[in-house]
Amino acid sequence: MTLARTSRSFRAFKILWLGQLLSSIGSPFQSIAISIWFLDTGRGAGALAAVLAAGTVSQLIGTLASGPLVDRRGALRVILYCDVVRCIIASFLVVALLLELDTVAIIALVSVSGIVGGVFLPALRSAPAVLLSEEDRPRGNSMMEVSNSTSMLVGALAGGVTVAVIGPVSAVVFNAASFAIGALCAALMKRRSAVSDTAPPSDSMASLVREGLTFVWRTSWLRTLLFVDATLDLVTAGQLSVGLPAISRHLTGASSLGLMIAGFGAGSLVGALLASRLAKAPILPIRMVYLLQLLAAPFLGVLPLVNLPAAILCLAMAGVLNAIASIQYISIIQRNVDAVMLGRVMALLVAAGLSVQPIGQILCGILIEDGWMRESFAVGTLVMALVCVLGLTRRNLGELA
Repeated sequence: MTLARTSRSFRAFKILWLGQLLSSIGSPFQSIAISIWFLDTGRGAGALAAVLAAGTVSQLIGTLASGPLVDRRGALRVILYCDVVRCIIASFLVVALLLELDTVAIIALVSVSGIVGGVFLPALRSAPAVLLSEEDRPRGNSMMEVSNSTSMLVGALAGGVTVAVIGPVSAVVFNAASFAIGALCAALMKRRSAVSDTAPPSDSMASLVREGLTFVWRTSWLRTLLFVDATLDLVTAGQLSVGLPAISRHLTGASSLGLMIAGFGAGSLVGALLASRLAKAPILPIRMVYLLQLLAAPFLGVLPLVNLPAAILCLAMAGVLNAIASIQYISIIQRNVDAVMLGRVMALLVAAGLSVQPIGQILCGILIEDGWMRESFAVGTLVMALVCVLGLTRRNLGELA
């Protein structure tokens, strides 16, 4: 690929990134809006929990189906179609909230949205590898991580304010509009990109799934990555989604929870920006990625022991380290997996994390309810450290380029 063509491809990629930045900011608007709407309409925490559980399960189902679709249809095409469908679903959700339809209808819409979201994420993670040159992929991955961090930092804060001031329905309208912008930008990139996003496989979906599973099972370093990544998700899901709200109850309540989440988001944004500045440097080896995760573990483990300013600082430091590690992790996988197989590999990695997150949340919740909050964070840190040491010492990871 010539330098001029590479430059054109990266400029076109920025169009896709801009659309996904806006749609990622809009996503917290919808999740906050639904949570508040359920409570405001008197449906209770039980109904809200059912909706959240349905969303998680449906996202896992969509993720499992995503890999073959991405490898067969192409990452950019899947991103475009997913944003169009998510815009339509969000529009239906606006009507459902306005008419105050029953909980089953809301669960159905959230479940469909979760399935489409599950299909979308592996496509997005695959996009830099199939749309950019190898030289530009780290920069592309850094930009995608900036979108995620901005969503956590800006989207959650702005979504909360919007729901509080204007109402849940308006927040979902904003989310639908953000998906429409994301689809438009994906369509524009499809016309302007100098890199083809073709999908070579013509086999049946079943054959593609079987081929992907066989590839992962026979590739020892991928099996190791799958195990380590799933274990880290198992621990951090409980600490961040269950542990932080529990800690906030002993601080200043909801305001402290928002500040802690914003601290992690700010750290993630800084880490993504640092990684983007280092994008032209050689990709870090996978052992360095696990060293960064090992350094992040104590910052999470001490959260129940410190005051609010210290907790925010610890979460910011963990966010910086995690963001750099995540960007390098994805870049390593993109470099070592052929484009024809990348969608299925990314889907399996995402699915592995999603499948264990509920287990981590339940275990953390049980320990905290029994008065073992400090111990639960200590055990989580120990597990993170042990699994990172495993990653640092596994010889099969030396196969990675």
